[in-house]
Amino acid sequence: ALIERGRSVLVVDDDQRDSSSRVAAGLLNPITGMRLGLAEGTGNFLRTSRAFFAHLAREHGREVFTPVPIRRLYVSEKERALKVRRIVEPEYAALMSEDAAPGSANSAAVEINDDFGSFLIGGGGWVDLPLLLDLEATWLREHGALESGFVNFSDLRPDNSGGAYWRGVHARRGAIFCNGYKAGNEPCWHCIPWQPARGELIDCETAVEIAPWILNRSGWAIPLGNGRWRSGSTWEWEPTKFDTPPQPQHAADLGARLQSFFKTPLNAVLVRHRAGVRPCVLGNQPFMGTHPQLPWLHLFGGLGPKGTFWGPSCAGWLADWLCEGIPLPSRFDVRRRMQPFVSPATNAGGGCLARQ
Repeated sequence: ALIERGRSVLVVDDDQRDSSSRVAAGLLNPITGMRLGLAEGTGNFLRTSRAFFAHLAREHGREVFTPVPIRRLYVSEKERALKVRRIVEPEYAALMSEDAAPGSANSAAVEINDDFGSFLIGGGGWVDLPLLLDLEATWLREHGALESGFVNFSDLRPDNSGGAYWRGVHARRGAIFCNGYKAGNEPCWHCIPWQPARGELIDCETAVEIAPWILNRSGWAIPLGNGRWRSGSTWEWEPTKFDTPPQPQHAADLGARLQSFFKTPLNAVLVRHRAGVRPCVLGNQPFMGTHPQLPWLHLFGGLGPKGTFWGPSCAGWLADWLCEGIPLPSRFDVRRRMQPFVSPATNAGGGCLARQ
């Protein structure tokens, strides 16, 4: 977004193969949770995201987004009643189908476990994030805008005119921390109410091939094609577990969850098992903007499990703020929670230096 506004950018990346972006399913689901939650402005977020990923597909010559309706399988009559109340609201009605009776989604080869029925959520799909990150990294490297390394707050030196120095690089507009939950390790961002959550997901090969929908019920299953499914995910908030490798028991649990979507036996074979840490925050809305006391420090974070939903819109707003001074939406501005900065510390992390 900054480059498209004519700015020069250096991305400093530590190439974490287990970063949340590389591990995440890339699911774009506008209606989520037990309460069928819908974020304010969902329609605009969806349009911006889908336009953004289409733009990247044209730029790289590779499709990165697969639009797929999401079939929400009811867990109870109570949830069905909640949906009846939701669908009378225009924002929900634009994305929700009428109910499908139990068994009506079955095919000759596959029987769905939908004893309470289901409905379709429109506007969603999934993004191949590892592919997208590889394509972007190649493009940035070819343009001299990508460097391997870490950005520590303690390594940055202000230039007293709104910029900063980092290892010989003069970032005239400062440093943008966009390194997920690890931004919370930096003292300048301690006041953000971080609530990172570790998660695991699996890819399985099965004898079942249905591609019309993503399945959603207390978790999700994405059809990748040719009988392969991706299923997730787990949630753990204990920091001591963040660096642990994927756990076999979680793979077993996720395999059982995948099977729970079907009455037809899947005979699933595990082919990949990954873990990462989501950059979640209290309130489940991103934080971005400029540190109120350190004008050479900026943040783009807290996207949680909905990076494909929040990210494109928020990136545009942050770029407009940094380049044009257009105020950020107050609900996302870091200043809504920032308190006086206290003291520096040394912690590793990645970042983005906007050099103008």
